Amino acid sequence: MPKAVALYLRLSQEDVDLRRNAAKDESNSISAQRSLITRHIDEAPELCSLPRMEFCDDGFSGTNFIRPDFKRMIELAKQGEIGCIVVKDLSRFGRDYLEVGDYLEHIFPFLGIRFISVNDGFDSSNPLDIDSLDTSFRTLIYDLYSRDLSRRVKSAKKARAERGAFLSPYAPYGYVKDPEDKNHLLVDAEAADVIRRIFQMAADGVKPWQIAAALNGDGVSSPKNYKAEAGCTRTPWRSIQEENFWTASLVAKFLRDERYIGKTVFGKRSRDIVGSTHTVKISRNDWVIVPDRHEAIVSEALFEKAQSVMREYREYEAASSSGNPLKRKVICGVCGHAMQRDNKKNASYCCGTKRLNTGFDCSEDRIPESDILEAVVDTIQVYAQYAVNIDRLLQTRQAQRVLDRKQAQRRLQTLQSRKAQLDERLQDLYERLVEGEISRESFAAQKKALTAQAEEISRTVLELERKISGSDDGGNAVIEQFKSYAGITALTKEISAELLQSVTIYPDGRMDIRLNLTDEIEALMETLRRESCTA
Repeated sequence: MPKAVALYLRLSQEDVDLRRNAAKDESNSISAQRSLITRHIDEAPELCSLPRMEFCDDGFSGTNFIRPDFKRMIELAKQGEIGCIVVKDLSRFGRDYLEVGDYLEHIFPFLGIRFISVNDGFDSSNPLDIDSLDTSFRTLIYDLYSRDLSRRVKSAKKARAERGAFLSPYAPYGYVKDPEDKNHLLVDAEAADVIRRIFQMAADGVKPWQIAAALNGDGVSSPKNYKAEAGCTRTPWRSIQEENFWTASLVAKFLRDERYIGKTVFGKRSRDIVGSTHTVKISRNDWVIVPDRHEAIVSEALFEKAQSVMREYREYEAASSSGNPLKRKVICGVCGHAMQRDNKKNASYCCGTKRLNTGFDCSEDRIPESDILEAVVDTIQVYAQYAVNIDRLLQTRQAQRVLDRKQAQRRLQTLQSRKAQLDERLQDLYERLVEGEISRESFAAQKKALTAQAEEISRTVLELERKISGSDDGGNAVIEQFKSYAGITALTKEISAELLQSVTIYPDGRMDIRLNLTDEIEALMETLRRESCTA
């Protein structure tokens, strides 16, 4: 079956975000791209009869290649189902000139993919196009254009934010977007009552988990469920569970949100460039905060009182958990949430989810912290002993390799001497033929026998040279790391940060302890086991 021709189409929001040229917007549209590419394929005799596949990323930036249909197209190309990719122009393919160049110069040639950019007059089947400076210049311009567009979009948004426009795609819980102005917020009366309740309870000294438990107990819909019930399917609230309920962290998040006192807040995080998936936190000093842009749900006095109580609570929590090596690492095996630690002299862990939502079957048993610490230390010691044993085996194997190499070197010298002798005999045989001392038939027979011997020696020499030049096991960083913990008797915060991923506790008391780098140790053990079986 012949390989398919792929039509790749892309249109991003930044292409039309600054609508200044309607004709250009239309020319970049998906339908326009499809029409142009189809016409080009139809007019190419070597392409028109081939099967076609269309890949379309509508709403994805060209500044990165993390696009669903693009990834699907490349995967099919790797599988050998696509032989040619056609785009309207290089900017539709991508606006990062370094990555575009990598695809054109390395990836596509390796995969045997023909690449055509119609408007650029580029066809990788033409050697002159590959080396075209014009193509490189165009891709550079596209990259610079994208970066400039990013700056302009950011600048435009910041200016609007400074005028008090609400720019988030979602209204925060407690508000809805004004149907007459999407950049303005209106109070959602029902949800606003819940927000006021949360702030009042916090100001009265009620802890976040207690607030969450009270809301769940009263059957108050979680923000995600509330939005869904109102017909909104796109919400920023996510849960690790299929069930959605109020949690302490969600309550605490709302209590920190200044939008509830009538402020708009913009610029807490920023992307390096439009379309980038990587964001960074921005200093509060650089946020855009504009007061009195929408109706406040709580007063500033109530907000500040809640903040004061919450600060005291956070300081207490921080002090009580200071130096705790298990902080946020003990997980409930039923709900998947972090278990809570009490701060008594004989500390223990218990899942608090059931306190928040009775719909869960989490155990209410308290697991002594000392039992968890002992189990973690025992697990580390087991792997540390594995590391010690592996290190001994590696040292023994290395010593054997040294001996093997010495023997190989001695045998190599012998074979090289034999090979030299065979070469001399072949030369002598040729001279005898020239002098007429032997017939051509005798020469051919003797040459065949000597050549066979020489080839066999050459193969053996190659194997010996490879064996002699083979890499040593050397010191394994993972092994050395675990060996250093062979004698530990207690879990410190430093060791936990380096080794401990999580401790999952199930209702039957079983603990699943996950350590970093244990897969590497087990892989080494399996390799050594297989080698010992085949030795």
